[in-house]
Amino acid sequence: MDEEALRRIDLEYCRKALEEMVSIPSVVGSEGDLAECLRGRLEALGMETHLQEVEAGRFNLIAVHRYPSPGPLLMYNGHLDTVPVCEGWTFDPFKPVVRGSHLYGLGSLDMKAGIASILAHLKAVIESEIPLRGVLAFTGVVDEEGYSKGARALLKTEMARADAVVIGEPWTGMGERAIPLGITGKILYELTVRGRAAHGFSPHLGVNAIEEAARILVNLDRLEMRSHPNFGRGNLCTLKIEGGYRVYSVVVPDRCRVEVNRLLVPGESTSTAIEDMRRLIASLGLRAEVEVGLKPPYYEPFEMDKGQPIVRVFSEAFREVYGRLPDFQYAKSITDGNVFMGEGRIPTIHFGPGGEGAHQPDEHIDLSTLNPTIKVYIKTSLRFLSDMPRLELMGC
Repeated sequence: MDEEALRRIDLEYCRKALEEMVSIPSVVGSEGDLAECLRGRLEALGMETHLQEVEAGRFNLIAVHRYPSPGPLLMYNGHLDTVPVCEGWTFDPFKPVVRGSHLYGLGSLDMKAGIASILAHLKAVIESEIPLRGVLAFTGVVDEEGYSKGARALLKTEMARADAVVIGEPWTGMGERAIPLGITGKILYELTVRGRAAHGFSPHLGVNAIEEAARILVNLDRLEMRSHPNFGRGNLCTLKIEGGYRVYSVVVPDRCRVEVNRLLVPGESTSTAIEDMRRLIASLGLRAEVEVGLKPPYYEPFEMDKGQPIVRVFSEAFREVYGRLPDFQYAKSITDGNVFMGEGRIPTIHFGPGGEGAHQPDEHIDLSTLNPTIKVYIKTSLRFLSDMPRLELMGC
């Protein structure tokens, strides 16, 4: 069964798709042209497609290939958006350039090469006409580099009933890029510190909101955080502090706002995190009033068992291609997997071609990783949409 699909791998198709995608700017918020390009390619494969409006002018792309026999829904996913162009590029970020085995371009690694590999795998599987069961789907979502609005919108569609998701993020299954069996969640604390204004020459008559906020920040290492056997403890990072005059004046600042990022491990939640911060603040004996709130984005942590059907099927596919089982890890990161698995409870695999420089100048993909990635995708799809995984999913 595998040989027919593997024989149809078209690396030239994959590479041309990758180069085309890199040439289409899709910085977060401007993903529309890329969605239309991919829609054309998927319709050329005979897949049903439609665009889901996430917000004005921003659309998820959903494509499905339905087999006659009922069975699981397997969704391959990629985010359409990239981060903005940063300083330091030595190549035009929107003109793919090849040097040796590396192709350079914005989003090449994160994650247009993953999408191109998914497309090549879909082409091979569909054109092989192997009789499978269920639904083979691709979704291209907006806003992964922002607030994951696209992934959350997908949970309002048929895709919420997916039995498994494979996200083409550049986790190669080896070493530091081991496949996540779980990922931390995150919150963004918004602390509003309210002091009392006074003349700056008589600061004792007021309550300095900035200085009170500073007392919180220097004591963040005392914040009670839970430990997890796989993840250890989460972490904290102060991202922003605002306070003081807008127009120069010698006045004791009466207000200060602070944003603190916190990674959550399974067992922690928004409510427990808020209580942790409130306890810390109460212990400091501050004179100011402090409001502890949260602002978007928020992501649920998750962890999976190796016994999940998609994990077992993927692991075997990986072993057949690479001659070894994939490395697994519990990652301190955030992806749309936090939405699919953390919120939607859809078992999620992260796997894609490798390279270097995500979110950095001269981002590039290692072209030699495309072919084995496509092979793993093909073997995963053929097994997951065959009779055996269907019986396992049904609990037989």
